[in-house]
Amino acid sequence: MNREVGARERMILETLWDIVTGDYPRIEGLTEAESKALFLGEPLAGIVNPFLPLAADMEVEPLPPMVLKTTEDIRLRDRQMSVHHMYNNINHMLELMVRVVEQLEIEEIADNVF
Repeated sequence: MNREVGARERMILETLWDIVTGDYPRIEGLTEAESKALFLGEPLAGIVNPFLPLAADMEVEPLPPMVLKTTEDIRLRDRQMSVHHMYNNINHMLELMVRVVEQLEIEEIADNVF
């Protein structure tokens, strides 16, 4: 099957690849150091860090809503929206993982019953 990968799917696959290879996902419009800082839970000027709940031992569930700050600074707004875009993609991945975990739990229960 020959199917073209859409922009969102490509970003999700690239993010997953970064995670699998031990890299921190890059956020467009931010430097590599700024992206890494956000994923490590560090603050970034003008941006409320939405990735604080991410942890290796977290329960698989979508992240809480991201808080956006109102500002007239166009550059800061663009940076916030870049972070928000990555936040949405990570939340989409988490939603997919929730479905997989639920399916695995259902299959395990079915195996134990039958």
